[in-house]
Amino acid sequence: MFTLDRRWRRGTGIFAFVSSDSKAKSGKMMPSPKGGMSPQEEFFNRELSWLSFNERVLQEAEDEQVPPVERMRFLGIFSNNLDEFFRVRVAALRRMALLGKRTTTTLGFGVEETVTGITERVIDLQSRFNQAFGEVEDQLAEQGIDLMDEGQLDEEQWTFVRDHFDRKVRPQLVPILISDVGVPELRDGTVYHVIQLEGDVSKRARFALLELPDHLDRFVVLPAKAGRQGIMFLDDVVRVGLPRLFSTFQPTAVSAFAIKVTRDAEIDMDDDLSKSLLEKMRKGIAKRKHGDYVRFLYDHTMPAELLKFLIRKLGVIDEANIIPGGRYHNRRDLMDFPDLDLPDLTFGKMRPLPHRHLQGKPSIFEEVAKRDILLHYPYHAFSQLVDMLREAAIDPKVTAIRINLYRVAKNSHIINALTSAALNGKEVQVVIELHARFDERNNIKVTQALQEAGIQVIFGVAGLKTHSKLLLITRKEGRQERHYAHVGTGNFNESTAGVFSDLALLTADKRVAGEVERLFQFFEHNYQRGVFRHLIVSPYSTRRRFSQMIDREIAEAKAGRKAWMILKCNNLTDAGMIRKLYAASQAGVDIKLIVRGACALKAGVRGLSDRIEAFSVVGRFLEHARVVAFGAGGKPEFYISSADWMTRNLDRRIEVSVPIYDETLQAEISAVLDFQLKDNVKSRKLDKKQRNRYVSCPDGAPRVDSHKSTYAYYKRQLQGKGLGR
Repeated sequence: MFTLDRRWRRGTGIFAFVSSDSKAKSGKMMPSPKGGMSPQEEFFNRELSWLSFNERVLQEAEDEQVPPVERMRFLGIFSNNLDEFFRVRVAALRRMALLGKRTTTTLGFGVEETVTGITERVIDLQSRFNQAFGEVEDQLAEQGIDLMDEGQLDEEQWTFVRDHFDRKVRPQLVPILISDVGVPELRDGTVYHVIQLEGDVSKRARFALLELPDHLDRFVVLPAKAGRQGIMFLDDVVRVGLPRLFSTFQPTAVSAFAIKVTRDAEIDMDDDLSKSLLEKMRKGIAKRKHGDYVRFLYDHTMPAELLKFLIRKLGVIDEANIIPGGRYHNRRDLMDFPDLDLPDLTFGKMRPLPHRHLQGKPSIFEEVAKRDILLHYPYHAFSQLVDMLREAAIDPKVTAIRINLYRVAKNSHIINALTSAALNGKEVQVVIELHARFDERNNIKVTQALQEAGIQVIFGVAGLKTHSKLLLITRKEGRQERHYAHVGTGNFNESTAGVFSDLALLTADKRVAGEVERLFQFFEHNYQRGVFRHLIVSPYSTRRRFSQMIDREIAEAKAGRKAWMILKCNNLTDAGMIRKLYAASQAGVDIKLIVRGACALKAGVRGLSDRIEAFSVVGRFLEHARVVAFGAGGKPEFYISSADWMTRNLDRRIEVSVPIYDETLQAEISAVLDFQLKDNVKSRKLDKKQRNRYVSCPDGAPRVDSHKSTYAYYKRQLQGKGLGR
């Protein structure tokens, strides 16, 4: 028998199953439809599958065909992903482990064995990371660009760096003598230098701590010399200045070793009803600063005595949390590695395109009134959506704008347009999700700015994150009101829209726009839950409706007719939906999956998932769109969605999937899916062992890079070459 412990429910994405049977063994779970299958036979471990996704990011950094600065940036993405993984997933597992050795995740894997597997996998990936970094460093050197440390500078360069340190860096440094006062609370994700002073110095001054200022550029470009360009990490600029910084003690030598801690990122919210949600969130963010250490990363060249001193002072007990690293931490800053305006070092320009029906048109509303429009970022310019809001802000016929926000850009154009609308007398309502992880602080700031502009701000539905991507504009046309709706797969964020591949439907179709209006009424009055016949809304109907569609395909297959489905998502980890896909495969339904991230489903297993093929495309853009397509008895149906097939998205969030009724838009989506299924450049086949093997390109066959193919497709549309209406 199993009991469900809900203490870790909110925010972790993990439920802990604790066996109440003294004979139960770690790794067992509730029976599956296959009967007798162990979790290891039925599923991939979710956490290890996510690390497999991050390996695909690392593969891009290892690919010699990728330009060197882009390889550096993929190393930065890999590092940033890993930081967040430890802050969220590993931290949640650590909390679950406190329940006891028999604790398992929802998929039935033992927590302790999962943590051990994570540690082994991370150490292996970190080793590959270091090797890839060295290879890219060599590749840059061949291009006349040198990554230099303090030991490689000539006298002229040394003078430049020392002067830069004195002018820009030294005023920002606050050294702390930790051998005297002890180690203070370390900030999550911040790089520190632990300093060791040698020579005739006081024992009280043997060790010191320096925090590297995160508001300074991580890279310093040195003056070009003899046709070569030097670049230094800020870390090494600090090393150049250390003797001057500690000259008071007259040390014979000064050594610096980088360390970084990762803290548990969960926000605990108290239940004091007298406090506003904003106040609770502010306090929760403050508590996050003191979360438990879930990773201690250190320079592996650090003397053993100093390492023991730090571990003791910080109270890092679990050895699995202590991970040796290299000279530099926070490699996520490699995402901002300078390109020096040299085009050969980066991807060629792929400028966002105008949509063929919006280019040069005076009114977006007039065009959407004629037909549904599908925007696909970053191939289409996100600015067109901003233009729609700007038009709404000054259009005398527009009476109201409603939007729900999850993550927005700093200095957001979306927020500026909404503020303009409010100042022009429009009724503006914003549903904002304060719990968007790591964006809480920005969302509080946005909330305050909106409220100061007189905009109504509401915080969605109690106990459920609002993750949908909805916009509704009400316009007076003649004697009637007409609604213009946006239902998308990605955030209203112009910064990420340049990298994240997302779909957005713009429509005035009453079937869809009317139900979007009903959803906004529900956000404002949670007791008025409407009926949705066209939209599919989590947590109320997503699991049920998509399960019914899979059952329909199963019935088609059993009747001897062609049955198929395609699922494209970021993560596929819900046990119930995976088992439903297994059942469909066994009934004869052909299933193709395009899963960017964690995939707990095992594809191509005889007797379990013979008819399922799974792929993952990782390349220039981050695949973020969710699409579901069904054969539907010869009349295919297509949906785009904000929801991944994860338990939290199906059961504990407000998510929206929208049907694509227009056959031309269905053809567009089908073409894009086909590019990805035929990709033989950036696609990996997720086989039954999830080995991340690239899909091979047969001799003589054309190379298909789905990102390039998709861009070319929309470019042909824009040029009117046989596409469009």
